[in-house]
Amino acid sequence: MSADDRTTAADDAASSPAADAPGAAGAPPAHGHHGGHAGDVLAASGDALRRLRRRVGLPPGFNLAGAVRHTVWRNVFHLVGGFRVVGSAPYEAMVVVANHSSHADTPALIAAFPAPYKPVVVAADDYWFDNPWKARALRLAIGAVPVRRQGGGGYESLLDGATQVLGSGSSLLVFPEGTRSTDGRLGRFRSGALRIAQEFDVPILPVAVVGTHELLAKKGRLTPGPVEVRVGHPVDPHGLTDMAPLVAQIEGMLAAGPPVPSRSRTWRVLRGVMSGPAGMVGAVAWGFAEAVSLPVTSEMYLVLVAASHPRRVVPAAACLAVGSVAGVLVTRALTARGERPPAPLTTPAMRARAAADLAVGARGIWRQALNGVPVKVYAAEAGAAGVPAVPLAAHALGARGARALAVGAVVGAAAGVAAPVLRRFYGPYLAAAGVTFGVGLAAVVRRWSR
Repeated sequence: MSADDRTTAADDAASSPAADAPGAAGAPPAHGHHGGHAGDVLAASGDALRRLRRRVGLPPGFNLAGAVRHTVWRNVFHLVGGFRVVGSAPYEAMVVVANHSSHADTPALIAAFPAPYKPVVVAADDYWFDNPWKARALRLAIGAVPVRRQGGGGYESLLDGATQVLGSGSSLLVFPEGTRSTDGRLGRFRSGALRIAQEFDVPILPVAVVGTHELLAKKGRLTPGPVEVRVGHPVDPHGLTDMAPLVAQIEGMLAAGPPVPSRSRTWRVLRGVMSGPAGMVGAVAWGFAEAVSLPVTSEMYLVLVAASHPRRVVPAAACLAVGSVAGVLVTRALTARGERPPAPLTTPAMRARAAADLAVGARGIWRQALNGVPVKVYAAEAGAAGVPAVPLAAHALGARGARALAVGAVVGAAAGVAAPVLRRFYGPYLAAAGVTFGVGLAAVVRRWSR
C-alpha cells in the first residue's frame, strides 16, 4: 500500500537542475566590486530565510496515530508470514531512503520504526488525494503527505512536503527509484532525497526492505511469506555528491539473503523448555499442584505450555496424569489426618457431589472427568471417607490418564495445524487462552454455587 511510483514522482524533478527551488543551489554570487557589500547582505539575508524555512523540529515523541499504525501493520505482517527488523536508527529527524518493489513497502517501514520515529511518506496529490475517500483512507493507513507532481514545480512541492514532515520532527520516507521494481532488483536512484537531506541538514538513512516483492509483487497477488526490514548506517549528506554510497549499503543488505521468518520470544522459550526434560518435569509438577490446591486444571498445562511443541503434548499429558495421581494421594493422606489443603474456587455443592460419587468406593472418581468438580475435591473427600489408597490410585490413574490423553490428542493436533501462527503469535494466544479459561472457570463455579 505504498505510494509506489506516484509517491515520489516529484523526485524526477528533483534530479533535474532546471527544477531547482530557492535554497536548492543558493543564489548566484555577486561579480565585480560594485554592489559587492549589498550583494553579500542580500545573500546573507537569503541564507537566513532559507535556514528559517528549512528548520527541523524536535522528534515528536509518542504519537497515538503513529503507534496504532505501527502496531497494526506489524501484526498484519506477522499474520501473513512473519516480520523482523535488523539494525536500529538514531532518534532524530532523517530522510529515510529504501528500495521499492511492492505496495507493501511503506507499511513495512511503518511497522519497522516505533511510533516516536513516525516516518511519513509523500504521495502524489493528483492520484492519492484526488478523491476525498481515497485521501482519508491513505492518511489513516500510512499518514501520507500530498505533493504536486504535475504542472511544474515538482521539487518545490517536494520541499513543501519535506518542510511539513521534517519541520515537525518526523522522518521523511522517500523511494528514490520513483517506481516499483517489477523483478525485485534495485533500480536507478534519483538524487532528490539527497538534496532534501542536504538542504535540511539531516542524516540520510538507507534501509532495505526484503520479502515484500515475494509477498505482493507489482501486478501480482498476495502470497504469504516473511518480510524483513534491514536498517543501514546513517550518512551525513554533505559528504556525498551522489547516491552511490547509499545504493551500495542497500545492495549489501539485499544481498544478505532472504528474510528470516520471525519467531515469538515466548514461543522460543517454551519450545526450549518442552524440548528437554524440564517440560516433562513441569507437567508432573503442574498435575501434582492441581490435585492438591492449584485452581487451574491440569490440562491447561498442555494448552499453555506444551502447545509450543506439538509432538511433546501427548507425553506431557501422560506426565500430567502421573503428577495428578501423586497429588490425589497426598491430598487424601493430609485430609485423613485432619489437615485438608486449601481448595480455592470450590463450593459445598462440589464437595457434596464428590462425597456422593465416592460412596460406591474408589471407582467413583471416574465421574469427575466431565462434571467440572476439581479432582482435589474428590481426593479430599476420599480421605474424609477413608477410601483405601491403592484402589484410589489405580482408578485415579485410569480416570486422569484417559482425560489427559484425550485432551492431549486434541491439543497436539490443533497445535500442529496452527503451528505457523503460534510461532509468531504465542503471546496473544496465551492471553486468549487465559481469558477463555477464566470465563469457563467462572461459569463452572457459578453452576456449582446454586
